[in-house]
Amino acid sequence: MKQPDFALTQGWWYPAILGSVLLLFMIFMPKRLSWREIYITFSLIGYIVWTVDMTLAAPLDIFDIGHPKKEGLPEILLFSVIPSCLSVIYLNYYSQEKKWFYVVLFVVVSLILEWVTVKVGLMELKLWKTWWSTPVHFVAYAYFLPWHLKFIRRNQA
Repeated sequence: MKQPDFALTQGWWYPAILGSVLLLFMIFMPKRLSWREIYITFSLIGYIVWTVDMTLAAPLDIFDIGHPKKEGLPEILLFSVIPSCLSVIYLNYYSQEKKWFYVVLFVVVSLILEWVTVKVGLMELKLWKTWWSTPVHFVAYAYFLPWHLKFIRRNQA
């Protein structure tokens, strides 16, 4: 019987532990978001991250996660679960009065988590530098996610 072609590579434990911790935190945090808003945000962010990876990162070969020719648990967690959890947690605590505090906090946390992904040997940078993610994270936290929440709440009574 042939084994599944599913990679568990060096450093797989990092996204497994981080993804589990973030999922548990997201599930048990005091909620300011509805489950509908959580579901929509979680799904949309996972979709966006996978789409960006498939249309830009993979064709341009700017970095490798895990085994360069196989998909596996690290990709699922790093592209679907972790960014989605961080986005939901961010929006749950987001307020207009503390916007810039949370933007800076989550940009820094996101950069540190990406840097650790490289340090544990799970992510190999090719044409990318970790700090180049700063504007991407900044736009996501400062503009896209607040707009997204306003958009999904626009017709709620």
